[in-house]
Amino acid sequence: MINYIVYGNTSYLDILQIQTDYMSGRGHLTLFIDANTMELSDLYSKYDKVVLYNGQDQYAKRLIKCLEQVDYEYFLFIHDIDILLDVDYVKLNKLNEFITSNNFDRLDLKHTDNTTSNLIIEMDMDKECSDWNVMMQDELTDGVYLVKQDNPNDYIYNVNPSIWKKSAFVELLDAFPHKTYRTIEEMDVQVFSKKFKVFKMYSINHLQCGYFKTLDMFKFLHISHSGKILPLNESFTTVYGQSYSDISVEYTKIVNKYDLRKSPKWIN
Repeated sequence: MINYIVYGNTSYLDILQIQTDYMSGRGHLTLFIDANTMELSDLYSKYDKVVLYNGQDQYAKRLIKCLEQVDYEYFLFIHDIDILLDVDYVKLNKLNEFITSNNFDRLDLKHTDNTTSNLIIEMDMDKECSDWNVMMQDELTDGVYLVKQDNPNDYIYNVNPSIWKKSAFVELLDAFPHKTYRTIEEMDVQVFSKKFKVFKMYSINHLQCGYFKTLDMFKFLHISHSGKILPLNESFTTVYGQSYSDISVEYTKIVNKYDLRKSPKWIN
């Protein structure tokens, strides 16, 4: 079973409610949220564990304090704004097995276009993880590949949904406790992250999901960017022109079900 951790904040309760509804029943759920006096018992009841952080602390320090209350070494960490639309549990469990059995530090669950790496591993559901093939860049076909990250210019660390090894995550956060959500992807963090064994996923069969491309096995929507909800328009594109055509039907349902047009974060 996957241990999920959702990072949320009461300033995004409308978004967190969507994420919570989509996360329900997926596995063991833990919520990180700022300490508050709101009546949130219904929300909290959807989680197996709720950990409160000090909203006055910086982002990295919040995570350090929360992770002290997590007693498992590997988990899937995701923010409230990355709505988990769909998961292939068999494949995700296989990826989790791959990371944990090899003692790797992180698997970024977003698609990458960059396959330049000194280690590319083909995901093969018909084989044990220990027997997955190492591939050359010119050998890639239409499968799913795990690409080791060594280039600090390509965001070895980022805030995307990821399977994390707790000790590695804490080590990174301890080195940069002053970092905010906006500054934690800066170059000093990227250079530090070279020490970790981090992988991203690549497939030619990826999905257009707006601000990010994803794989069908782990389909998520980055629903908010810079504090504004993804616009719903006829072209199904972000404010930067990125297509979300592959999830447009699902997103339209979300906008209507949760009445997002009335949100202060909505782009008119």
